[in-house]
Amino acid sequence: MQKIIVVNDDGPRSPGLRALIEALREVGRVLAFAPEEAIGGRGKSITIFKPISARKLDEDFYVVSGTPADAFLISLELLKPELPALLASGINMGPNIGIEDLFHSGTLGAAIQASLHGIPAIAVSYAIGEGLPKPSKRQMEADLRLAAELAAQLAKAILRHGMPQGVDIISVNVPVGADKSRIAITEPMREPFWAASRGEGAFSIRPWPGRKPSGPAGTDVWAILRGYISISPISIRLDHDHTSLMALLKAAGLS
Repeated sequence: MQKIIVVNDDGPRSPGLRALIEALREVGRVLAFAPEEAIGGRGKSITIFKPISARKLDEDFYVVSGTPADAFLISLELLKPELPALLASGINMGPNIGIEDLFHSGTLGAAIQASLHGIPAIAVSYAIGEGLPKPSKRQMEADLRLAAELAAQLAKAILRHGMPQGVDIISVNVPVGADKSRIAITEPMREPFWAASRGEGAFSIRPWPGRKPSGPAGTDVWAILRGYISISPISIRLDHDHTSLMALLKAAGLS
């Protein structure tokens, strides 16, 4: 069976992680790597100049003392010389929406790390939290089960047909009360929505401070707020047409 690496940033006891592992076991051999505790907001950060431990919880489940990106790199070392066929990150207990979350999310950080190594990557997130509907326990279980099934369907298709041309990561955000008949292909919202809020003697960084979530039509935020499952194709290629840069360098006397 093809090997699928599963990573999260919510720790080994996350119900989202467990749901994803169970669903993907129907697709391939799953090897799970979770940080010791919730470690969100670290993006693609890696641990340098400090040892990282990886201890087995069971045959195919490791707990690591580093970040989600560390966890993926450790999985590569343990699998040598074989490469995994796919990286699935999540299911994150909170949304990963907009370009801002793309850069600081540990869930997406692991996916970015995988894509840099040429490994197809899926990031799956459950859109709960500040400014979003609060599910009952039964609703959460149903939503996580649906999100995991959706991830398994995507994984099967990717393993059979490959990623879409030019796409490195598929980011999936599942709203409360999700329905697989309501899926929108979206793009990450460009507008920033995280900001500092002043408290008593300190600041906190929060999403949507003092305002309701909103987003332009066609974005992941727009879709989630309307009850759609958002699926965003993401490319990590940062190449651009150099023509305009050459004009600027000439104006600066550098060319």
